[in-house]
Amino acid sequence: MLTGCALQPVGGPSVPLRAAVELPSFQLEGRLQVRDGERQAAAGISWQHGPEGDEWLLSGPLGQGLARIDAQPGRARMTLADGRRLEAPTAAELAERVLGVAAPFAEMPLWATARVRSGAEVREVDPVGRPRLVVDRGWTIEYIEYAGEAADDLPRKIDVHRGDTRLRLIVDAWNP
Repeated sequence: MLTGCALQPVGGPSVPLRAAVELPSFQLEGRLQVRDGERQAAAGISWQHGPEGDEWLLSGPLGQGLARIDAQPGRARMTLADGRRLEAPTAAELAERVLGVAAPFAEMPLWATARVRSGAEVREVDPVGRPRLVVDRGWTIEYIEYAGEAADDLPRKIDVHRGDTRLRLIVDAWNP
């Protein structure tokens, strides 16, 4: 008789999410804040994602260019504002050099568009079925705000964190 009054875990059980199809290409303009313990960085971001790869333009608080990262599978190239060029196998390694923080940039195309990878745990959805809280490969992704109320509207504000590492992506404009 008392089992009906038992407390549920704070996060509640996993919630199934409708199947999500990855957006093959999109463009966004916004801001990225990254923090890892005592280090932190903020940059404006212009990001183009497509089947062939990604291009990120990172700018400082006054709009001055910090870096451009071009990435294709197996190769990433960064051009800094002073003309220096760096290469690495992944864009995540290059972004870490610019921002000074290790972050899951390889997962960001899915997370930024609120697509849930197979194997990720959806803990909360909003009233129209969009994810609010997801745990993926040890990272917690919180969808704080969407661009609108429709089920297919994309996120506007996302927090991603694990341990001391935290990223916040604020999208000012989407062009899917």
